[in-house]
Amino acid sequence: MAGRAQQSEPELLAGRLERVVYHNPESGWGVLRLAVEGEADLVTAAGAIAAPATGEELRLTGYWEMHPRYGRQFHFEFYELLRPTTPEAIQRYLASGFLKGIGKRMAARIVAQFGEQTLDVLDRRPERLQQVRGIGRKTLPALIQSWKDHEATRNAMLFLFQHGLGASLSQKVIGRYGTRTVEVVSQEPYRLALDISGIGFLTADRLARRAGIPPEDPQRLQAGLLHCLHQALGEGHFFLPLEKLLEETQRLTGMGEERLRHALDLLRDSGRIRTEQGASEMAVYETPLLLLEQELAERLYAQAQITPKLSAHESLSQWLTEREKFSSLELTEEQRAAAQGAMEHGLAVITGGPGTGKTTLVRFLADLARQMGLRLGLAAPTGRAAQRLEQLAGHPASTLHRLLSWDPYRNQFRHGEGNPLAQDWLIIDESSMLDAPLAVNVLRALPAHAALLLVGDADQLPSVGPGRLLQDVIDSGVASIFRLQQIHRQAAGSLIVQSAHRINRGEPPEIPGPRGWNREDCVFIEHEEPAEAADKVIQLVSDGLVRLGYEPEGIQVITSLHRGPIGVQELNRRLQAAVNPPGGKPELLRGETCFRLGDRVLQTVNNYDKNVFNGDIGQVASVDAEEGELTVTYAQGQVAYGRGELDELELAYALTVHKAQGSEFPAVVFVIHSSHYVMLYRNLLYTGVTRAQQMLCLVGDRKGFYKALRTTHHAERYTRLAGRLQGATDPEDA
Repeated sequence: MAGRAQQSEPELLAGRLERVVYHNPESGWGVLRLAVEGEADLVTAAGAIAAPATGEELRLTGYWEMHPRYGRQFHFEFYELLRPTTPEAIQRYLASGFLKGIGKRMAARIVAQFGEQTLDVLDRRPERLQQVRGIGRKTLPALIQSWKDHEATRNAMLFLFQHGLGASLSQKVIGRYGTRTVEVVSQEPYRLALDISGIGFLTADRLARRAGIPPEDPQRLQAGLLHCLHQALGEGHFFLPLEKLLEETQRLTGMGEERLRHALDLLRDSGRIRTEQGASEMAVYETPLLLLEQELAERLYAQAQITPKLSAHESLSQWLTEREKFSSLELTEEQRAAAQGAMEHGLAVITGGPGTGKTTLVRFLADLARQMGLRLGLAAPTGRAAQRLEQLAGHPASTLHRLLSWDPYRNQFRHGEGNPLAQDWLIIDESSMLDAPLAVNVLRALPAHAALLLVGDADQLPSVGPGRLLQDVIDSGVASIFRLQQIHRQAAGSLIVQSAHRINRGEPPEIPGPRGWNREDCVFIEHEEPAEAADKVIQLVSDGLVRLGYEPEGIQVITSLHRGPIGVQELNRRLQAAVNPPGGKPELLRGETCFRLGDRVLQTVNNYDKNVFNGDIGQVASVDAEEGELTVTYAQGQVAYGRGELDELELAYALTVHKAQGSEFPAVVFVIHSSHYVMLYRNLLYTGVTRAQQMLCLVGDRKGFYKALRTTHHAERYTRLAGRLQGATDPEDA
């Protein structure tokens, strides 16, 4: 197995760059071959580097790691470029391809003309290059500019390293600001926190201190306010109340309220933020979020006013009756009312807990729409949810991103107001996961006559993005709401279903211990020590559940946190070793994560170019370690990744509850432990339990379980969508 040598301090490695095996200009990730003094063979080094050029002398800081196939490699975190000094090295350097129009022959002529003074000529008197045969007045300006750009990038990288940024972040900064990097970092360091993913306020603050910017500088305080609003967005809030924003920013910056209010006025004057007085508090929005919430409210209200053409169908009730007979399906009264109501209203919601027949009803409605000749669209927010919807409904379904069809050239969805979807009715399943930005795009793309049906469990976790759209639509009363409450006979005997409904009501479920292993579909295995709980998780996945007949690919571990012995990262590492050990399989190392042939992996961001989206789960189908590439098989097909794109992937043997939402698995091992107290709340517990179809093993301590059962306040989010839909808010720009 690939691994880092046990050492507490990083090492230095110096050498001449002989070959660039791979380099991704966007991420900066590269694989290099170096000539190192004392080493008979070239040494492989991997890390983020800007514009590597053969012939350069490099001084790297990092760690040695052992790869099972390619042997010892040096993975560097920082590097320093040292200019070549000998004519031979200078010639290789110039011929490496970074200078436009300079190949091997021209590089040889330049060095033959100027020798060891070549780089000095390029720096100080580049017009002398006209002395070289083949370089004239027409080609000289482009050559000089190319040299200046290369040197600017090189100097910017050194500048950023001196200010404590690693190679990956430095590459992002240079990619964003180009030749203005040093100027921006020196004069406007807080821009980095707003523009660069991975750089937060604290990093920008450190850069600002080095640049001599005082703590009370208005740009620092504005950046602090925006940082707190960004943090709130990451927690699902549209805005922060003014007093809460001031309190959090004061804690972050150490500055008093008067200075912060002045900085807030500057942000408002610049248009970056807007304030809105409510009934009890002043809300502070980043301007785009306020406009988004307002547009979403307007479009949802307009959607609710639509009268679908199918609602006037005289024989709608007869269609329902005949379809029931044809499918040998007897709907309950609440299901029948929901079916008819959903087809009669422009905006409708069908909600209910597990076992109440939501999926059965969607399948029935899909069949009915087909019989009536309606153009039906079925969609869900994630790939796995869409795949499950298609299997259960017997009708083609897709993710919302694929339905709207991303256009990478225009950087927007192809379907919108000017190019609506060709559908009469759109049903969105798992709509508790639907966030505000995606919902707005869906509403923009709906034809003027089309109806929209949202199906989901409003008691599950809200979307990762801002707001709680499904709950707000229900609370507002603007849509026609149909609640399914009757648990169907086939689900009533399931302890998973019974427990989920009791949890949702705040009642302690009666879940047996391990002795109920062979009699129940839900058991609680208690371990107060996190290390013991982790050991039990590994045993269940690699042996215990397999003995009960569950295939390894049908077993999913879920937990609430990323770090710690029972967090996602450590469980993934151990589960990978247990269920997909090396055994000579090809693999790629990216940071601390090893991706191996056969691994289950998760896409963590939307990649529109590859048509793969956050939450999609696939399996590594091939690995080319030498080229630094792998392919992953998803439900929609295979997707290729270069080494620099591996940060889009995570191992998926263990998932957070948020990442597992929208998916169901035959067997679930759910880690619920008091050490995860910051994440323990009822809708997380409820969502985790309802991921299991046939078998649920809760592993942890009952203290943590009951902490989650009693805690409900975490579901609150700062949003005024429901009030806007009700027409209750009277915005007054402060």
